[in-house]
Amino acid sequence: MRLNSAGAYLALVLVVSPSVDAFTFPHAFVPHKYQYRQGTRSSSVFLGASASKSVDKEEYDFIVCGIGYAGAIMTAELAERNPDKKILAIEYGGHVQSKTGGSTMDDSDIGFQADMFQNEGIKAAGDEESKYDPKSPLTMTDVPGNYNNVAFRPLAKDGYQIPEFEACFQGAGLGGNGVYNGALFQEPANWWWDDDSTHTDIFVTPEQQEQGLKVSDILKPYYDRVQEVLKDAIKTTPSMDGIHYTHGLYDLVKPHLERANFNEIPYYPGNPEKQAGNAKLENAGNRFYTVPTVNAKEGLRTGASAWIEKFMDGDGKVRQEFDNLKVLTHTEVLKVNLGDDGEVKGVEVMENAKGSKRGGLKKPPGPIKTIFNVKKGGRVILSCNALPTNRILYKSGVGPEAVRTTVMPSSVDHFKVDNEAIGTTINEHVTTSLGFKFTGEDKPQPNKVHFGDSKDWVGQSEHLASYARDRSGPYAQFGPVVASHFVADLSRCKNLTTDYRQGLEDGKVTTELFYNPFGAGPYPPCNKPSLNPYNGEGTYTVYVMLLRPESRALFKLDKDDKPTYTTCYMNVGPGPSDTIREALHLPDYNEAAKRDIATMTASVHEVLEITHNADDIKTNLGPGDGNSKHLFINATTTIAELDETKIEDVLKYVTFFDDQSYVNGEYLAITHMEENHYHSAVPLARNLDVFGKQLGDRKDKYGLDPDTCEVKGTKGLCVVDAGMFPKVVYCHPIGSVMALAEWAADKISPPKE
Repeated sequence: MRLNSAGAYLALVLVVSPSVDAFTFPHAFVPHKYQYRQGTRSSSVFLGASASKSVDKEEYDFIVCGIGYAGAIMTAELAERNPDKKILAIEYGGHVQSKTGGSTMDDSDIGFQADMFQNEGIKAAGDEESKYDPKSPLTMTDVPGNYNNVAFRPLAKDGYQIPEFEACFQGAGLGGNGVYNGALFQEPANWWWDDDSTHTDIFVTPEQQEQGLKVSDILKPYYDRVQEVLKDAIKTTPSMDGIHYTHGLYDLVKPHLERANFNEIPYYPGNPEKQAGNAKLENAGNRFYTVPTVNAKEGLRTGASAWIEKFMDGDGKVRQEFDNLKVLTHTEVLKVNLGDDGEVKGVEVMENAKGSKRGGLKKPPGPIKTIFNVKKGGRVILSCNALPTNRILYKSGVGPEAVRTTVMPSSVDHFKVDNEAIGTTINEHVTTSLGFKFTGEDKPQPNKVHFGDSKDWVGQSEHLASYARDRSGPYAQFGPVVASHFVADLSRCKNLTTDYRQGLEDGKVTTELFYNPFGAGPYPPCNKPSLNPYNGEGTYTVYVMLLRPESRALFKLDKDDKPTYTTCYMNVGPGPSDTIREALHLPDYNEAAKRDIATMTASVHEVLEITHNADDIKTNLGPGDGNSKHLFINATTTIAELDETKIEDVLKYVTFFDDQSYVNGEYLAITHMEENHYHSAVPLARNLDVFGKQLGDRKDKYGLDPDTCEVKGTKGLCVVDAGMFPKVVYCHPIGSVMALAEWAADKISPPKE
């Protein structure tokens, strides 16, 4: 799990340099290199004798753990549908967006507020008329063009990153992990759902199949429900003036993509209804480019907050009409309590958890360990994101007993509930980065190729004013400004060694490119650009992401119950042993990784070919870039000396492990990256496993029950988050996570007629 300079999750690098504010990143990658750089603090260390204990007197009908994208939907739906039921919703972090109290709550963080817009923005706005009050409080995560700096500020690692997850950034706060990354909104084409036997087995009953219904038919109402809640907030042009900023990059690559037979999907500036339709990939084809859709309303980022706002007001208080709902923030869920028969009893939590920020406005009280119980027949719903949910299950005594000491070395007792699918089939998007430099004459915004340093408040005062006054300009623009899908041409690999000749070859989309209007790594000082040749005026980055990776991994904890690096890509080193594979009925993950390498190599080779002969574009990060003379792929050859036209050299780049990659004192990951889109931690399963094989007598202890969303082997313990997918969604997953949360809400608490 590598962290590239364009990830929204570089929090682990904060320990390396105090100047990490210089980074400007749009997405979500994590480097396993920094797995333990923050020390060995763990929840077991923190929960020492100083924590007082109590048992809440109330009993609840539903307890929702985690108020991210899925948990926000579950909380809103349960509260609306069950006015006569008691509901408790628990979030590790606090209020992080202005719409839900992020700027007004007592525990909001002053340092987290987007003070450059309140201060510099007010000055720049002057007395000009404005639809918005330039003095209105915002937070960093509200601002589309600046949210990606959050994880790289010194306050992030101690306040907005779940501290137990040093190996993989997991954000805390209302809205969850998606608050800290791009959360591009896409809906997969129907074939991804319909042409998969496991999906059909899960979602379509035999009777429905006889009627000719497919998975996409079953799930369409839930995607529609999501679109309705996000009405007018699914956009390609989030700036309130309707202009797509940094559009020069789009114009720059457009002729090259069209010469390579990519089809343009219109992005409909000025037409919000059609922009929302742009998120649907059903009619996009298998070789296209477009402006990506994002979640923004009135110039502010939205998403999970659209559901949180249903039950919480702008001051972060539960709305009066929901007197059946209690929301508990700054609270870590330690484990779920189960009876001997697997029936859920409640949850054990730590209030004022060490990893949750209190903002410095007042000193937090000492930690309090509390038990919240559910009524007989009640439900506990884990919506903590795939890996945190997985960790809670292990600590609750739920997991694959055959490999218990491998995945949880601290365990002494057997897992109370043996479920072989939990944590053993993790699937994830994987990525390789490429950097380019535009050498022609750049234009001003909005037709500029490179946005520059978004933290240069003096140099960007005009844009600060535009956003503060009108919610317009490049600060209203999300990072990626071009998205493209295509099918990798594996014939390019025919002359490679036999290990790397075969990959996905079913003729369906394999790869996405997303183009960001800034380079890789920290923005260099204006007076010394040589400190980082990968970033600076005219640079941009292309991320090559495998949409249907075949490799999978085990989720493991260390002896202190902290997650280790989850290897979902290029795990040609030690994968699951033959003994483990036999016990868990797994295919060879290493062989799957080799196929992913072939697909990635073919994809990167084609991307480099697209602009190879361009007069005004040169590669500045990648094979033969001329810059990477410090990165040796072997004893004598550097990346700078490779030939981007040779497939053999591209393979060397793709498989290069860049632990030598430091730029201006900062670590810069290039390859072997994962997107923090983890899926299949607790997969839905009926008769087939995630690989499409019959479960037979294993089906009662494999994954989640599709009819109830309960962990098999338990009663009342449900999971609703990205971990329930049997495989990673073939596009950006947040739209599908929301749709499946709506589907799960109907399973757990059907709407009343």
